[in-house]
Amino acid sequence: MKNKINTFITDAGPIRVLLYVLAIITIIFKPDNSTTLNLEGLNFIPTLVLPVIAPLLITGFFLDMLMSRIYSSEQNDETRKKFKLISRVDFTLAVLLLVFWVPYLVVNN
Repeated sequence: MKNKINTFITDAGPIRVLLYVLAIITIIFKPDNSTTLNLEGLNFIPTLVLPVIAPLLITGFFLDMLMSRIYSSEQNDETRKKFKLISRVDFTLAVLLLVFWVPYLVVNN
């Protein structure tokens, strides 16, 4: 299992891994739906910065899925498998971001 994770991290590359980590951090630190906007101290990060980053990440994941599909269309089977797994991870994280953030964004707008 550890070997598969290391292989996936190597195949995905540092930018995608950073995108995945940022998405996980955004999901973990999502504020409660009843939280009000806070502009002072470090409380502005979950109430101001993360709600801006979440839709950008979702868009980034869908664009990465599209580009992975385009790039892998003319590659061999092993490369197609690699990009299919990357697309699945992108889709999973995009759906998780949508599930967690849409209720917050709808309530607080």
